[in-house]
Amino acid sequence: MPKFHGIKVEATGQNIITLGDGNQVNAKFGDLGQSLTELRNAVTSSGVHESTKLELVADIDTIQSQLAKPEPNRTIIKAAWEVVKSAAAINGCTVLVHKIAGLLAHFL
Repeated sequence: MPKFHGIKVEATGQNIITLGDGNQVNAKFGDLGQSLTELRNAVTSSGVHESTKLELVADIDTIQSQLAKPEPNRTIIKAAWEVVKSAAAINGCTVLVHKIAGLLAHFL
């Protein structure tokens, strides 16, 4: 079931896109949403402990959920980013974390 089932997204006057992982984001945040999806995939396929994966993926999803709103909550994004940015220590995630940090700069 889609995350926003039962909500007429087209009635809000904004464009919502669905990314490969099923997360839906406002089209104006498409690059950021796609980069978060790539980071999510890199984290889940990494060799880090499962509890670390769960923590990171939950906060990546939190950020993506905020990106579905016309005006995402900066406080929520900031709090989630504090956890997600630690993924830079995972082999293969450093470049993605830096890219996302640049895309998130106006929220932080």
